[in-house]
Amino acid sequence: MPTTETPAPPAATPPEIALCLELGRAFQAFGIPAHRFEDALARISGRLGLEGQFFALPTAFFASLGQGGQHWTFIQRSPSGDVNLEKLCDLQETTDALIAGDLDAAGAHDRVQAILAAPDRWGALLTVLCFGLGSAPAAMFFGGGWREMLLTAVLGALVGLMAILLGRKAGLARLVHPVAGTLVGFLAVAAAYRFSQVSPQVLTVAGLIVLVPGLRLVVSMNELATGNLVAGTARLVDTAMTFLSLGFGVALGQRLAVSMLDRALQGAPLPLPGWTILPTLLLAAAAFVVIFKARLRDLPWIFAACVLAFFGTRQGAVLLGPQFGVGLGAFALGLGSNLYTRLTRRPSVVTLLPGLMVLVPGGLGFKGLEFIIQKQLVVGLDTAFQALFVAIALLTGLLLAHAAVQPRTAL
Repeated sequence: MPTTETPAPPAATPPEIALCLELGRAFQAFGIPAHRFEDALARISGRLGLEGQFFALPTAFFASLGQGGQHWTFIQRSPSGDVNLEKLCDLQETTDALIAGDLDAAGAHDRVQAILAAPDRWGALLTVLCFGLGSAPAAMFFGGGWREMLLTAVLGALVGLMAILLGRKAGLARLVHPVAGTLVGFLAVAAAYRFSQVSPQVLTVAGLIVLVPGLRLVVSMNELATGNLVAGTARLVDTAMTFLSLGFGVALGQRLAVSMLDRALQGAPLPLPGWTILPTLLLAAAAFVVIFKARLRDLPWIFAACVLAFFGTRQGAVLLGPQFGVGLGAFALGLGSNLYTRLTRRPSVVTLLPGLMVLVPGGLGFKGLEFIIQKQLVVGLDTAFQALFVAIALLTGLLLAHAAVQPRTAL
């Protein structure tokens, strides 16, 4: 049977193909959703004169690229990295300039290399501090008072310290969620045992709020809604495993503190007055600038997104009820983020991600998991189902906002 010889690939990968692969790895490092990932790389390959087809997964992607009658297929493994809004903005500007023809392949390659090699804007000590400052407002959002906010700030800082220390080694990074859950679960009960009028449930959820994968839950459902079933399912399973790791850690921590649990559960928080909402949102916005590695000049936009999300959800709850109200808040946040992108030509995630931290249904879902682990199955399943319903309402609001005002950017 005759065989057809396939031309051997060149010794060196053409620079246009190397650039596409490098951009793909960079997109994955910053957690770009599959549909935006594939669309951006398709536009870039077309601009570079390549025939390209792409298939994205959360931790890898396939690329089929052709040039001059030759075609190559690549499998690129690139695990997701930490959120870095500053580098994502720089990558957005580079991608848009390349697609618009204002930047050639060589210039884009140099820019991407410089972006990825640049050190983080904020140091480790400030990041640990802002983990605490970013967790404290969540205590107020969950109905806690000033005691819960102070104690949550301490717990959040400990979680941030642990995330940085364990995250430096690949083998220990997977232990961040169960170890943080154990620490917070134990200390929340101990603090509620020691101080009256303190809720251990509020301390637990607020102390871990920065680690709760609410954004991944929304992104996975967004990928499923846009037909990227494999990527969406994989990311959804990863989100579920994170919830399970946190829940296991909390259950273990509470088990270690079982002798203090009965008395600790008797504490009831004293909510703060309404005038504290805006200062608390400003504190959260400032902390998110550091946690998500944004630029300082983004603070007014991030604060506006947090205010829009919070009051949009509150007004939506009055009009439609708490579950549907989140959808209205997400719609307002999505509109604001897409308008921000049109005005500044920067990624909408700069304002969308901090706003989602105010809207995120992960706290509710985490409570449901905690109930299930404590064998309160009916209450736990009901709470978890409500969290899923809230996530769907949130996703619907974001999709409607995207249909109403499209961002017109590559990422």
